[in-house]
Amino acid sequence: MKITGFGEILWDTFPDGKILGGAPLNVLYRLQSLGMDTAIISSRGNDGDGEELVRQIQQKNIVSDFVQIHPDYPTSQVKVSLNAQGSASYEIVYPCAWDGIRTEEAALHRVAQSDAFIFGSLAMRDETSRKTLNSLLQQAKFKIFDVNLRKPHYDASLILETMKQADVVKLNDDELYELSKIYGSPYHGLEQNIVYLAKLTDTDTLCVTLGSHGAVLYKNGEFFRHGGFKIEVADTVGSGDSFLGGLIYQLLNRAEPQHALTFACALGALVASEHGATPDISAERIGRFMNPV
Repeated sequence: MKITGFGEILWDTFPDGKILGGAPLNVLYRLQSLGMDTAIISSRGNDGDGEELVRQIQQKNIVSDFVQIHPDYPTSQVKVSLNAQGSASYEIVYPCAWDGIRTEEAALHRVAQSDAFIFGSLAMRDETSRKTLNSLLQQAKFKIFDVNLRKPHYDASLILETMKQADVVKLNDDELYELSKIYGSPYHGLEQNIVYLAKLTDTDTLCVTLGSHGAVLYKNGEFFRHGGFKIEVADTVGSGDSFLGGLIYQLLNRAEPQHALTFACALGALVASEHGATPDISAERIGRFMNPV
């Protein structure tokens, strides 16, 4: 299958060095590792960091033909801070190269030819990239929206309008409660707010991650749940992205929703047990982790 992503590519900078990152790129890497043809639409700076970024994207066998070079903005670097539990917070500089992604004919064609199109909310913060995203969405057959609320880099009204265009929406429980409240939900319960948001946005498939407590998938009016896997957390950077990659991989292959959710939770847990967003994890290892002898 052919999957295309749009949005931020960057360096996650830790006290001990930098690691390739960006939510859509992390999702694509995981899908590529599971055998899919993946490409990223983004922009880098005209600098050494940008050159190295593209080299590493290519080393991960993600198509980089649609990574533009921005003449003025630098390659994105995000400072990552970890608390004692390994949970990450991010310091995101504005503007950077992926704020200025231009609309290009080759990228529009790639999206039109793709089985799925993955994008997030962070790259909607600038008008240039936002206009490009809107053009790409018009070409996409199957749209997957990964909500990443990073204050102050989002507009709730824009996120609502974008969710209405998506076939699949993924967010975490904090994001679910925050957006439901903004959009006028009278409810306090998790499942009530999932149903509220799904109806408000006319979304058939909505997934909410719950950190170490697993995730809930709401698909075609039915709930599926997984309580998560117990692991020792190294850091949570990219674990939600890999969870989404695993979920999309299974759903696109028409797996039963409960199996898809279990697989995604296992993959997210394995990533959280290692350092950085894109550790190498094989399908065989996921299977052994899900079903230990």
